[in-house]
Amino acid sequence: MSGVVTVRPFVHGDLAAASRFCDAARALDACIEPFGERLGLIAAGSRAALELWRVAAAEDGALYGVAFAALRKSAAVSLYDFYAAVHPSLRRQGLGRALSEPALSGGVSLRARVREDAHAGRAFASALGFVQTGAQLSLQWSGGQIEARPMPALRIRRAAPRDEQALQKLSNDAWVGAADIIVSRPDEIAKLFAEEGRSVLVAESSGKPIGYLSALRLGRTLGIEEVAVLPEFRRKGIGRALLAHALAEAEGAVLSVSDSNLPGRALYRALGFRQTARRLVFELRR
Repeated sequence: MSGVVTVRPFVHGDLAAASRFCDAARALDACIEPFGERLGLIAAGSRAALELWRVAAAEDGALYGVAFAALRKSAAVSLYDFYAAVHPSLRRQGLGRALSEPALSGGVSLRARVREDAHAGRAFASALGFVQTGAQLSLQWSGGQIEARPMPALRIRRAAPRDEQALQKLSNDAWVGAADIIVSRPDEIAKLFAEEGRSVLVAESSGKPIGYLSALRLGRTLGIEEVAVLPEFRRKGIGRALLAHALAEAEGAVLSVSDSNLPGRALYRALGFRQTARRLVFELRR
């Protein structure tokens, strides 16, 4: 480290240094999330609350800490996903709290996810006033044949830009009344067709869209971000069919599911997914 470390607002020019910080910090503490891989996409998204982002920078430009937030959903009270990380060599010096201060004093409700085995992270969240409200499971699929029962009335195809309005309605209708869900905005639906490596599938019955799957290709591994089926068509094999189609050309896949989502967990287990980590969900409500 060169000189004094100062907490300052994040700028887009910090992305490369943030990625290097993430790699260096994770080499010392595996509980630090690999945010460096996705930080650029988060920062460029319409939900990024950049006014709440902070970095801990040394005089030579290297970063030793970062905190960022993104709007999770719009409601009477806005809720933001929040994450903060400090280089292990500089912990217990107040950097974490300084990085978090804009978000803590911003009058917004925050949600943080911390690996269950990250004792330092759990203690830090509790010290900031966060309260545990649930858990999420990280699942991994390592390949293999997935059989989906024949469904002659079901058609699965790749989504196209002309499907934007249908996908927006599907996103709204599939998750109506569901907790812990981000309903996609129109501009985010449009971006699905522009992002390199993105795969979007639509399930149709009698020409009517009834479900969809969104995923990001990471080499031969598929990062599954969302599987949505209209409530009246659930438990009929639609989700399994979407997943079987998506995984047909993948050598592996990863996804996250709420600990309380028992039907989803049962489906993924039946397809051969196994749990690799459990993250506790903490909230700080305003």
